[in-house]
Amino acid sequence: MAKTITICFRTSERLRNALEKVATEERRTLSSTIENILYIHIEEREEFKPAQEENRRYPRKSVSVPALLSIDNETSAGIVLNVSLGGLQISIPSGYQFEVKEDTENSKIAIVFALPEIKKPLSVQCMPKHIVRSNGDTIIGASFEDTDFTNYQTLQDYLIN
Repeated sequence: MAKTITICFRTSERLRNALEKVATEERRTLSSTIENILYIHIEEREEFKPAQEENRRYPRKSVSVPALLSIDNETSAGIVLNVSLGGLQISIPSGYQFEVKEDTENSKIAIVFALPEIKKPLSVQCMPKHIVRSNGDTIIGASFEDTDFTNYQTLQDYLIN
């Protein structure tokens, strides 16, 4: 998801300090922290809720966290956009041209990311299911493969709370 819009606003020093504290605790940038807060607020409003029932096996939780991907021994930076117990959606810059190979074993993606409020980074293996080019970025929907118990339990605790 390309971020091409800049929004500037004035606030009190007290609010800025509180936001910076939250950003530090979550190990995020101030901009990313504000964006997450805004997403949470917008999703609570009725007009932004999905019109139909969710048909997915596991509900998704929107996030915006940096990640490192390893694909075919190449490393790329990306942003995890949402996560569920079954998989995640990640955006990578358009400069990296990722394609799913017919040999599914060679299509696996290793992803390392940290969830908000979780101190330990998660390392997961994913199998890409959907790839979409959007606004110059590549959006990959992937299901978890070979996720160890500790990482899966951390993910489950985050999604339930």
